[in-house]
Amino acid sequence: MSKVSWNEFRSLHKGTDQIPTEEAPENASAPAPEAVATVDHRKEFLSLFNKIFILEEVEGTKSVLGQLMTHAEATRPDNYTTGNGDGWTLYLGPTQKAVLVNETRQTAFSITRGYWHRFYQGAALVDTQIFEDETGLERLKKQFKRMGKFVARYPIPGVEIQVPRSALDIPLPSGVL
Repeated sequence: MSKVSWNEFRSLHKGTDQIPTEEAPENASAPAPEAVATVDHRKEFLSLFNKIFILEEVEGTKSVLGQLMTHAEATRPDNYTTGNGDGWTLYLGPTQKAVLVNETRQTAFSITRGYWHRFYQGAALVDTQIFEDETGLERLKKQFKRMGKFVARYPIPGVEIQVPRSALDIPLPSGVL
């Protein structure tokens, strides 16, 4: 091994920390806790969802939808998929809060009545249950949280929920014309 002075070493290794290893604190390689940026996927999802579906003020929709899908995947259970044949139940309480359950996949989404009326008013093949008080909805949410199958955000229309929008959209059984 050859002896190299600090200045020679620095000229050979530009762009790295200026603190020599002897003088560096033990955790110099670990970033400070406040320097690590954590992403709140739910908050980002809701912001993008509002821009795309509510305010409809998005340019470059494909890239924004890609971002939305990234945040959606981070906030939903692993390997969640939906299909046209899935059974859905809408649980309503006395307030605007509601829970939409994919009975086939045993996954629940936290929604509001406003969301349901905007995207799925008149939807067919969705069972509706009504609770007299909020405790029924809270018990349902707690049950799905324990199973790890509760999503505390809206489902993406047409992607995470697929139900016929009306009785006219119900697929006919094969052989029926």
